[in-house]
Order: sequence, then structure tokens, then C-alpha cells
Amino acid sequence: MSTLVFPTRTNVRWDKNENGLITIFQEKKLGSFEKRISKIFGAPTEVKRPLDEMNSALWLLMDGTNNLSQIIAILDDLFAEKIAPAPERISKSIAEFRNLGLVDLVKHP
Repeated sequence: MSTLVFPTRTNVRWDKNENGLITIFQEKKLGSFEKRISKIFGAPTEVKRPLDEMNSALWLLMDGTNNLSQIIAILDDLFAEKIAPAPERISKSIAEFRNLGLVDLVKHP
């Protein structure tokens, strides 16, 4: 029996604007000294990551209910030539989300 991979968002704050575009809000990992300096200067304690149209659609699909093959098929149908080659572009985007700690790959039998 093969296992399926389900890209799944981690517990991170995000918002969808009126145009359907996603912005992810990720807490900065600051040391105690950096936290004090940040507080003194009023520096932001989170990073805002606005996503483009294709990555916003990908983000919404990565809710743990769609496996990787389903996500590729949906986005390929939705964006056609703009996302070609879909498997490579989607895999690269998911890898970047994983590197940022925003997505986990969950395997289900």
C-alpha cells in the first residue's frame, strides 16, 4: 500500500484580503537581548509574508485534506500555462514553505 503526502499548514496566523491574496504573519525568533532592543526601538516582532495569486491558492489548498497529486491537478487546471511545469513549481513552493516552518508534510496510508 502506498502512502500519500498531504502538505499541511502549521499553526501560524494568516489572513486573506478582499482580492483573495494571503498574508502570513510569522513571529520572529529573537534572543533576550534582541527582544529588549526591539522593544526600545519599537521594531516589529513578526514578519509579514504576502503571497502572490498562485501561492495564495496553494496555501488555501494545504489544509491537510488534499494530497500533493490533488493539489498539483487543481492548480494546473486553475493556472494552466502560468504555472507550467506545475509539479516542479508547486514542489519548489512547498519546499520553501517547509524551510520557513510554515508547512509540514503529513503521510496517510
